[in-house]
Amino acid sequence: MSKAKKKKEGISRLMELAGTKKKGLTAACTLSVLSSVFKIIPYFTIYGVLKEIIRCYSAGDKFAFGSVSTLVIITAVSALLYGICAYSSAMLSHGAAFDILYELRMKLMEKMGRISSGYYTANTQGSIKKLLIEDVEQIEVFIAHSMCEVASAIATPLFTIIVLFIVDWRLTLVSLLPIMLSFVILGMALKKPDGAKHQKNMADCKAKMEGTIIEYIHGMSVIKIFGGTKKAFRRYETDMNAFTKSVHDTAYYNANGMGLYYAFFGAQVLFLLPAAIIMLGSSAGYADVLPKILFFLVVCSGLKEPLENMMNVSIDSTKINVGLKRIDDLLEQPEITLIGEGKTLTQFDIGFDKVSFAYDGSGIKACDEVSLNLPQGSCNALVGPSGGGKSTIAQLLLHFYEIGSGSIKIGGVDIREVTHSELVKNIAYVFQDSFVFSDTIENNIRMGNTEASFEQVRAAAEAANIAETIEALPDGYQTIVSDSTGLSGGEKQRIAIARAILKNAPIVVLDEATAYADAENEAKIQDAFSKLSKGKTVIMIAHRLKTIQNADNILVMNGGKLAAVGKHDELMDKCELYRDMVNANDRRDSWTMRRLSYDKA
Repeated sequence: MSKAKKKKEGISRLMELAGTKKKGLTAACTLSVLSSVFKIIPYFTIYGVLKEIIRCYSAGDKFAFGSVSTLVIITAVSALLYGICAYSSAMLSHGAAFDILYELRMKLMEKMGRISSGYYTANTQGSIKKLLIEDVEQIEVFIAHSMCEVASAIATPLFTIIVLFIVDWRLTLVSLLPIMLSFVILGMALKKPDGAKHQKNMADCKAKMEGTIIEYIHGMSVIKIFGGTKKAFRRYETDMNAFTKSVHDTAYYNANGMGLYYAFFGAQVLFLLPAAIIMLGSSAGYADVLPKILFFLVVCSGLKEPLENMMNVSIDSTKINVGLKRIDDLLEQPEITLIGEGKTLTQFDIGFDKVSFAYDGSGIKACDEVSLNLPQGSCNALVGPSGGGKSTIAQLLLHFYEIGSGSIKIGGVDIREVTHSELVKNIAYVFQDSFVFSDTIENNIRMGNTEASFEQVRAAAEAANIAETIEALPDGYQTIVSDSTGLSGGEKQRIAIARAILKNAPIVVLDEATAYADAENEAKIQDAFSKLSKGKTVIMIAHRLKTIQNADNILVMNGGKLAAVGKHDELMDKCELYRDMVNANDRRDSWTMRRLSYDKA
């Protein structure tokens, strides 16, 4: 039995994500190693100059600049080469990092379009935002800076130690003793089993806190109206305190190990000075020993920076691993099933055959063995009490979720045999709460058809009864939609309707599309749709039953089941639920306000 392939982590996983940019990163790291070599060369040329100065002084000779001119030239050339290599390394690593950042974000966004919509209900906006922005940005910083620093942090001490051994192996061992002890302590601290758990808990607490902040800001008007400010703030405060505690716990968990690490890490001089005194006391003269001691004091203090970089990279790599795991969790989410290579839709009748579906964690079937047939070109209405399964039917048609059992077909083709792009190309969907992007009104409408002319955009706006409102704005169709634009909810809804009209798809789904329209505009929108939906398969989800009484088919949903199907008059005779809903609508539309008077006792 073959062993399962071990999942890559850390830098190995980063290089795997880098894909075609591996060569650029490899070249950047190679140049970083070369720059570290050229960076330490001046230390040794200075040692040569220092050695010559002390020799001349102890022998009483006159210092000859010609004898050290070669060392001076080597120092200048190495400094120049260091600058060239360091700059080239930074350019390559940053270029590769930004390319990887772009490709990774595109990969994540494409993935998010292929997974079940249940992922977005199970995760807060804050956690998704953290993944797409902070975790990915952290990877970019690591690739652009830390990876080359890793190469340099390994190469610089390695080359330095080799030369130190050549100069004097005894002083080298003395210098390395505190560094070795510090790394043993650091390794023990990093290998503690709860270290990664603390880092993950800190990241999770931060994501939860950010999600609460976003929710708090979005719901501020509701919170204020219902006097829930203190309660909501208390929840924010609880999440903030949880994050603070996680940071506190992580810091204290690492405190002892990190404290000992820093104590030994910078203690080379304390070890070198006793060794230097012993060597000076036992030597015949200072000319050979003193340059070595001075050299070690200077160079060993310079070792601290690259070794500290190595330590920081080790700590950062733990954070990177946490971020990579979250990214991999998203990339490993099961995708909406596609059977085969993908078929093309040519007919647009809709069929549900014993479709059952339940939202994750609900335990209740939102659709329970629903079977229906909607002929091509027909106008169909979905009605029923709230929670009856109307919007679920529409979302399943768009393959937002994977059904539990049964099949959904368009033109006789199972939607699982159709690619997502082919499916959405043929369906125009107007949501109950339509989202309008922070872009020009023209571009918001043009999303329905990016190839449309401006005249077509304007015609769609006129059909949705929003053209007059748009043209009254100072910048007209070039107005950027924002909170300061002053568009009402109904006006934004009509922009979304114009977007659907411009798309001109053979299937149109309207999920309470006229919910925010007043009586006059609702009539105009209904009239526009009656003209533009000719020859199209239309599904209207409605609570205002007067708007759908002329539909070809009215489907009554209740508790996830299809309770009845028929025209208005048929359902008024045979479906008690529909009749009660119509009567309730009539009572709602005929209500009046009046003063109640009470007799005095």
